[in-house]
Amino acid sequence: MTTSRNSLRTVAVVSLLVAALSGLARTQGNTVSLPSGGGYSNTALGFRYSPPSEMKDETESGRTEIRARAAAHHTTNALGLLLSMSSGPDATATDWHLLSIETYPRQKFSSLDDISAKAKMSAWVAGISISPEKSRSVVLAGQSFAVYVFGEQDGLIKKGAVVWTTIRKDKLLSFAFVANTPQQLKRLAETMKSVKFF
Repeated sequence: MTTSRNSLRTVAVVSLLVAALSGLARTQGNTVSLPSGGGYSNTALGFRYSPPSEMKDETESGRTEIRARAAAHHTTNALGLLLSMSSGPDATATDWHLLSIETYPRQKFSSLDDISAKAKMSAWVAGISISPEKSRSVVLAGQSFAVYVFGEQDGLIKKGAVVWTTIRKDKLLSFAFVANTPQQLKRLAETMKSVKFF
């Protein structure tokens, strides 16, 4: 994963993102056709997702980075990276964007209720140490998600992130979207319409 995501902190939800999340909640019952050959499917957790077709798969390099970070900190408590894609290596480009799908065993947060566990997972995925206080609850494809919005000023660029977290088959499951513009972030967040559980 990129270091630009590691320092995201909670900020106010901008109206554009609120509109995007509201739109997803309203359209959750609509059928979304999956593009041929471009989707991600996970049989263990029973879901399908269609990422934007122009993004580059960086899953293996992301897994290598997670393993290296875990080894450096002498821990086995690492997120499971299912998918990582970005628009390219230049995280300062105006149109740069990234998505990832990550998991963590729910039992590792056994002392936390579901809401607190989702908040902690979302903070980890966003790369912050403090769990966010506010979330929006959205039921999508029959699954209950906690949706968190994060942001940071990185030089002249204002990065934003939206993290959707749910519990699926004893795993915390997060879909994270990061972009350098609200328009790009809205477009990424709207790909959640393509998620289907089976």
